[in-house]
Amino acid sequence: MSYVTIDQVTKSYDNQVVLENISLTLKKGEFATLLGQSGCGKSTLLRSIAGLEGVNVGSILIDGKDITNLSPRQREVGMVFQSYALFPNMNVFDNIAYGLKMKKVKNIKSRVNKMIELVDLIGKEESYPHQLSGGQQQRVALARALVMEPKVLLLDEPLSALDAKIRKSLQKELKRIQKELDITTIFVTHDQEEAMTMSDRIFVMNKGKVVQSGSPSEIYTTPANTFVAKFIGNYNVCSMDVFHKLVRSSELKGDEVAIRPEVLQLVSPGEDCPDLQENWGIKGVIKDVTMTGNVLRYEVEADDSYLHVDYLHHRGLMFEQGSRVQIIVPKKECIVL
Repeated sequence: MSYVTIDQVTKSYDNQVVLENISLTLKKGEFATLLGQSGCGKSTLLRSIAGLEGVNVGSILIDGKDITNLSPRQREVGMVFQSYALFPNMNVFDNIAYGLKMKKVKNIKSRVNKMIELVDLIGKEESYPHQLSGGQQQRVALARALVMEPKVLLLDEPLSALDAKIRKSLQKELKRIQKELDITTIFVTHDQEEAMTMSDRIFVMNKGKVVQSGSPSEIYTTPANTFVAKFIGNYNVCSMDVFHKLVRSSELKGDEVAIRPEVLQLVSPGEDCPDLQENWGIKGVIKDVTMTGNVLRYEVEADDSYLHVDYLHHRGLMFEQGSRVQIIVPKKECIVL
């Protein structure tokens, strides 16, 4: 049964459509990510759920309640922004307690202390925002949202301003807290790796539409179209005509073919292509070798086309720039688009 329902939501500014007929549902306790490039509408959709933006058409429901036209305070959602938006003149305790004091809630001290423990800020209660690191400030912002016990937590690129090491640490912490509280969460990011790491389900957006949804594994291994294939990973994507020319076969039918770089193999030209029933062989020349983290990426030119082949760095450099090679293409790994 769906806990959050977005039903045919459309939003436009001055006749420019920003969200176009978006429909999606989330289960209670699910961690969902809106993933897409800048300007695709993901933050606008999040702000529409929060009540910070109105919608022209459609409805938004949380736990069976239509919140489409309610004020932000009536929606029972908590939101964490990229900029943290902490009160500079308040210490950690008072920043977290602010919403509770506005609502004149009882047991403020115990609720705030529980949140401070949850986000691992014990000992920082009297510190002011300028005395905290970026990661600590983001924890305060998260605690301030969670202390209100929202039904849905909304996160608008909350980690994008942090350095890589702190960002990865907070990804784990955020996921731990979300699971511990079993709170339905909608996370916005343009970072594919971040979405893959944290999400139960991903909604890929492009030009105001959801173009594919599914688990991280489903999104990565079975992209629905060329946009997803190129955005979600480092797929090699080429037209079917070019692919037929490369593999010297017209076995596959469709418009384009996508192949993940890590499923390709490189062998020396003299070696036989293994199992011709299961693979194709493409002759080429190494044009460039780069290292991205723990991955060695070979750029191979073949018949005026370029293919990328990835190997884990621990295997060492097998081919140097200028080497002639044969690319082994597993037939079962070719995705027709």
